[in-house]
Amino acid sequence: MLPESTHIVNATQMAPVVLAGVLAGSAPASADPQAYNPNAFDLSGALDREVPPTPRSLEIAIGGGYTQGVGGAGGAGSVQDLTGPGGNIEIQVGVRTSPGLTVGLYGTGARYRHGDVFADGSQAHGATAGVQAVWHAREERALGPWISVGCGWRGLWLAPAGGAPISAHGIELMRIQLGMDYRINPAIAVTPVIGVSGSVFLVEDAAMPSMFAAVKDNRLNLYGYSGLLGRFDFGG
Repeated sequence: MLPESTHIVNATQMAPVVLAGVLAGSAPASADPQAYNPNAFDLSGALDREVPPTPRSLEIAIGGGYTQGVGGAGGAGSVQDLTGPGGNIEIQVGVRTSPGLTVGLYGTGARYRHGDVFADGSQAHGATAGVQAVWHAREERALGPWISVGCGWRGLWLAPAGGAPISAHGIELMRIQLGMDYRINPAIAVTPVIGVSGSVFLVEDAAMPSMFAAVKDNRLNLYGYSGLLGRFDFGG
């Protein structure tokens, strides 16, 4: 029979082995990640966390911000003389054909401060509409830069105080926007955005006579924009 001290030594030597086995057996259970709910609002953790890619879906973006233009405005003069800074609202409707691409339509409406050539009480409004494509980068991260390119129509309406209204219409040759999505979940994102567009007015209504005529001085005009968009995806 072995001495009692030998049993004590063997038990002492076996204790670390048994403990290691218990820890090894429990490690997979403790390492299992919590199941991710793609529809949950996750505002915790790292800002640039991992997010599932946005699936094919109907996408609607709504926003607003600041806008101002410079350049030619047809026979009425220069944009910067006719209008000052303004507020802009925008809506975009498209199809997210893949996590990295959206194609669709855009429309905007703006109200400007009247320019220095008009008296107080005058009003100035603008609008655009067209088609665009949006390329999204980093589809699996919460922070995702994107760029959109589009073209369409632009209109400008002027209502001088005590005078006849004037309007001009033309082509928005190219509209470029840059933004950075912050994706709350795969279906909802908020994004600061900046943009610029180049347009040419082709026809104008000078009210005397009240009919559209071709613009002779169709210089290029540029409109800048900065603001905030909310992006929503449905049916993914």
